Amino acid sequence: MKKIKENLRKGIERIKWFAAILSERLKIEIAVIRLLFQSDKMYKKREELLKTIGERIVELKDHPDRNIYKDKVILDALNEAEEIQKNIDELKEKASEISKVVE
Repeated sequence: MKKIKENLRKGIERIKWFAAILSERLKIEIAVIRLLFQSDKMYKKREELLKTIGERIVELKDHPDRNIYKDKVILDALNEAEEIQKNIDELKEKASEISKVVE
């Protein structure tokens, strides 16, 4: 009877250990998914800005006297797209760091 109780206690400890490990890993995976989701939303916003830049360039094609890099709409969109790209890179780096398994 003593041996059965001891085996049962060891089994319960192992289950608790496994549940704790699984819980921590799920927290990590959820954090990574959230970061990647934010990154994806930012990427879509960046794509919209690039589309805006392209449309503005097409609008200005009939004005060869205008410098497209000095156009306020284009300049603002380029700056915002660069900032978004930096944020995307940071989020992906964070996701990569979080997903590494600590030994």
